[in-house]
Amino acid sequence: LCVASSPDRLGPRFVHEPPSLVEFDNNTDTVVHCSARGSPIPRVTWTHRDGSDIRDVPGLRHVRPDGSLFFPSFRSENYRPDIHDATYSCIASNIVGTLGSRDVRIRGVVQRHFKVQVHDEFAVKGNVAVLKCHVPSFVREYVSVAYWKREDGVVIRSTVSKGGRYSILPNGELHIRGVTMKDELTGYRCHVRHRLTSDITSSTDVGRLIVKDPHSLSPPRVRDQQQRIQAVLGKDIELTCVAQAFPAPTYRWYRDQYLISPSSRLTIVDSSLLIEQVEITDSGKYVCIVNNSLGEKSVQITLIVTAPLLAEVQPETQEVRIGKSAIFNCSISGHPVHSVHWKKNNRPLIEDGRIRLLSREVLYISKVKRGDQGMYQCFVYNSQESAQGSAELKLGEVAPSMMVTFPERNLKPGMSLSLSCSASGNPLPVITWKLDGFPIPETPRLRIGDFVTSHGHVVSYVNISDVRVEDGGEYSCKATNAVDSVTHAGKINVYGPPIIRPMENVTVLSGETLTLRCAVSGYPIKSITWERDGSPLPLTHRQKVESHGALIVRKMERPADHGEYTCIAKSPEGLTARGRIYVIIKVAPLIDEEFFPETKIVSQGMRVKLVCAIIKGDTPIRIGWMKDGDAVVRENRRRVQTLEDSSLLVLTNVSYSDSGNYTCFASNSAATVNRTTTLVVNVPPHWVKEPSNTNVVRGYRISMDCMADGFPNPRVFWKKSTGEKPVDFREIGPSYKMQVYGNGSLVIQETEITDSGYYMCQANNGIDEGLSKVIFLKVHAPPEFETKYGSQAVKKEQDAILSCEASGESPLKVRWEKDKHILDIGSNKKYSVNEDTHEGRITSQLTISSTDREDSALYTCVVTNQYGSDEKNIQLVVQEPPSPPTNLAVVAVTSRTIELSWKPSYSGNSAILKYIVQYKNASGSWDRHFTPLVFSSSETSATIRGLLPVTTYHFRVVTENLQGHSQPSAIVESTTAVEVPGGPPLNVCVEATGSQSLKVTWTPPKPELQHGAIQGYYLGYKQTDSDHPFQYKRVGKSTRAHYITYLTNLKRNTKYAVLVQAFNNVGAGPRSDETYAVTLETAPPTSPVISVISTSPSTITIQWKRDEYGDTLKEYTLHYKHDGDDWMKESINVESNRYTLKDLKCGTRYRLFMTSSNSLGSGEPRDPITIRTKGGAPVSPRKEDFIQPNTTFLTLNLEAWQSGGCPIQNFNVQYRTTFQRRWITARLPLITLQNQFIIRHLAPGREYNLLVNAHNEAGTTEAEYTVKTLNFSLA
Repeated sequence: LCVASSPDRLGPRFVHEPPSLVEFDNNTDTVVHCSARGSPIPRVTWTHRDGSDIRDVPGLRHVRPDGSLFFPSFRSENYRPDIHDATYSCIASNIVGTLGSRDVRIRGVVQRHFKVQVHDEFAVKGNVAVLKCHVPSFVREYVSVAYWKREDGVVIRSTVSKGGRYSILPNGELHIRGVTMKDELTGYRCHVRHRLTSDITSSTDVGRLIVKDPHSLSPPRVRDQQQRIQAVLGKDIELTCVAQAFPAPTYRWYRDQYLISPSSRLTIVDSSLLIEQVEITDSGKYVCIVNNSLGEKSVQITLIVTAPLLAEVQPETQEVRIGKSAIFNCSISGHPVHSVHWKKNNRPLIEDGRIRLLSREVLYISKVKRGDQGMYQCFVYNSQESAQGSAELKLGEVAPSMMVTFPERNLKPGMSLSLSCSASGNPLPVITWKLDGFPIPETPRLRIGDFVTSHGHVVSYVNISDVRVEDGGEYSCKATNAVDSVTHAGKINVYGPPIIRPMENVTVLSGETLTLRCAVSGYPIKSITWERDGSPLPLTHRQKVESHGALIVRKMERPADHGEYTCIAKSPEGLTARGRIYVIIKVAPLIDEEFFPETKIVSQGMRVKLVCAIIKGDTPIRIGWMKDGDAVVRENRRRVQTLEDSSLLVLTNVSYSDSGNYTCFASNSAATVNRTTTLVVNVPPHWVKEPSNTNVVRGYRISMDCMADGFPNPRVFWKKSTGEKPVDFREIGPSYKMQVYGNGSLVIQETEITDSGYYMCQANNGIDEGLSKVIFLKVHAPPEFETKYGSQAVKKEQDAILSCEASGESPLKVRWEKDKHILDIGSNKKYSVNEDTHEGRITSQLTISSTDREDSALYTCVVTNQYGSDEKNIQLVVQEPPSPPTNLAVVAVTSRTIELSWKPSYSGNSAILKYIVQYKNASGSWDRHFTPLVFSSSETSATIRGLLPVTTYHFRVVTENLQGHSQPSAIVESTTAVEVPGGPPLNVCVEATGSQSLKVTWTPPKPELQHGAIQGYYLGYKQTDSDHPFQYKRVGKSTRAHYITYLTNLKRNTKYAVLVQAFNNVGAGPRSDETYAVTLETAPPTSPVISVISTSPSTITIQWKRDEYGDTLKEYTLHYKHDGDDWMKESINVESNRYTLKDLKCGTRYRLFMTSSNSLGSGEPRDPITIRTKGGAPVSPRKEDFIQPNTTFLTLNLEAWQSGGCPIQNFNVQYRTTFQRRWITARLPLITLQNQFIIRHLAPGREYNLLVNAHNEAGTTEAEYTVKTLNFSLA
């Protein structure tokens, strides 16, 4: 039968493999996707890490029908570590096999409120300051510092790549380089971003820098920091090494003892080493050297560069025939790789002699079996993640197996029958049907067909309609492919009398077992018997008739069993049927096993004879040979000699290529038989790459090849001589430094001088004595300095001797550089060099005579030989007295202090010990009249105290170090500020001048106590018998040497206490002693106190209270004046207590006071009062009310102005075009018509500025207008 081919089966492959880590917060729904392809479509499930199935947990975890794993949001009290902090795996499976995903770490995080804090930190001026962002441990791994922000609003981001001051490290630290005292003035706040929610949280407080200005020198002190740092491939990483010292230290970075210089990817800024776009080769140990003039410290940092893990298994699909071998190779990328594991169908792979790992990346399967087919995976792990690659192993040929068969049945004639068989195999099997061992006869009632299912199974069926008695019998289905066949048989009984169908002749091989079935139908059948030559069977022990009627004859022989056989079927009713079958016996060839063993092992170069002798079989017999499935070709080393019943295969001088499976096949008309022997040719080791002497430069990696071949594969190992001669060798074990690779190469990392010596490579496979070769490895020594940095100080004008000593292979050459420029020693007599060479070492001394400031520099001693170079840097510091400070300036001034500031200048390459501020009175001499004050070296400002007010001083500053002091700085001059007077007025005298007045006289305080210009005096007075406080009268300053004033309106015949205080712009000084005087009993009258009743534009009406001594009054005198005029007075009758001043100016301020007089004279006046008459300046109108434009003139409506209460006396009008700068005054002739002004002769359609002044007695008002004349219009 012909069967259609089935669709290819494909094992599962992930389309979307879940990531290694899935994080989410408890307020977020999260879906972890997982999907796979294959044929048939794989089923996707999830398991725990231990392999147990994932089950739904209501409200917390659900596996969706599409294979996605769903985690809904949850409340904090519902958090479960076994669900929300667990490792899962996605499983995809179909009939081909099963795949497991990489480990998937699920982390559901409960959101909790947290605070971020920044603490104050100390730093030494000029050093690197470090501020830390403190985050609680429970949230630390989920947040990172987004940015830092100063109190003044400036956002700080890392600027190290541009050489800036700021660095923000991955751990959130803020590094500020070169701190100054100004950095104390602001606070710093850090802002962190939550990785899961993207929320920004700011620190609750600000951190401040406390910058210390040291007074003493100190060596470097390195702060605690991370010793191991991880970086992701392709990202930037900043290594830091922070120390505090004074003077501020310098930093150098080394890797593998080599000084790191800036490059396109490497940036060095003080304590930071920035590596951009890190590579795997950047992994390693870095050393930071911190140095100042007092000491040196070193810090070692290990950088580990990680790269995402990837695994790929090749070939992705491998089809192998049963009995053959299969190899899978796992290609791994990423870093680091901690372990590699293999699985088959998601179960750990169990190694045995047949399945084994040649290395952790190579899986070898020999003699593949049916059970080996499926999915193979390579899993790669490190501490952070895992990865997997997969491949499918298909069997090239698989023997058939029955999947579905049919049962036995009893039928009546006329019924229908359907039989089916299903089988699988590779290639797809063909199913054939037989009835009682013979092909089923074709009839119109019978139909045979087949098809292939989606699972790759072949289904074949037989359908019979209208069953008849002759359709009964034993039906069998046989599934056959190139590998094997399988058969199923079952009895189908049809009720009726016995009928025996015709049976074909049967041919059988001698020695085999014959089974003959009687092709009988009808049911029931009482018995089936067999006869041969009329005799009932069985006749011998080799013959047997089964209960169901089959005849079995074992070990068929010729002629005994050759001939015709008859079967007789009988029904219970006695009806019989007979049938005949003829049996033909043939004898197949038989190969003698004695001369043809299963395995033959020989050594290379030997002669081999394989004999294939046929000891039985029908002739003619054809004999042939095959090797590994191909016909043996005769050649010089292969001969075949064939006789009638035997064949001889002769191989001469065998080699490894002759190894293989040799098959002898013999065929005749009966059968073809074969026998195979495996020829194994053992080959002793021989060189593929013979090792040889080699050289390497110290510090470099060396690979020494040693490749040998043979069979079995030889083991290659290395040994090293323990001494200087090739005598005592010890085997080299695996280590980081030395590794023997699978191809036999010996690799030595970072070679050292001690690696020099004799090495022996040996290869052995148990055949003969094996191979060995002794080679010599010479490790050449490039120049090397034990210390690569130094510093040296020398006083100016002294000689400096710089020395460097290096080791290395001769010849060694030395050159000196200054600030990285080669020194021309021969042409400059200032320099001289002395060198000494001894046993692989060289010492060089550079002498610099009569050093000066320009000799301070970085000197480099460079030693070279043919294998490399090394250098030592020596910082030469020429010390001298310092330069004077610069920018001396006065910062602040008070009456008693002056604050100065300055900038340091050249220190003379010696630590500044102190600053000396010298000052004197401006009139004094610097020779002996100055005062010195000492300030620390960290101070650049000083406050000079104990000065006198309003005094001019001169200042200068001197710097001092260990070498001496500088010249004085430039002189600055400053005058102290005014202070309150320091002494009381002098010569205070009080005498009575009337019954209500006292005369007070005094002189100013002493000049040295005035502390500035006296602005006036406070005159205090009170009655001596009163508890009331002093009343004060203010007296303005005067140019006179003596002051006189009067106290008036006092009580008659009363004793008063009087004192005087001087005051200036700052305040009042001390009071004088109290002086006493008594007013007279009689005196001129007291002046009345006046008050204003009303005002008008031209009058002021006042009133007063008449004096109680009015009967002795002679008259009142009213004194008045307006601003800018002299005093005027009017006499008033003593009988009056009210008066109106007339003919005053409108809107004008007046001052008034009144005096009384009697026969003794006029009394002292009281303080004047101030009052203004009613009215104000004119009020300007709106432009629309004031100006009416026309084409060539403007009409001004003067009535639009408001008088302000005082009649307008005149107007002043000016105008100009807007582009002119000069004003034009409108003069007569002005046409005046009903309070209108007309300005003529203007240009039409032009813009003008108009300035109008209106004046009355109260003042002048100015108003400016912009107006445009009209354009001409055409009718």
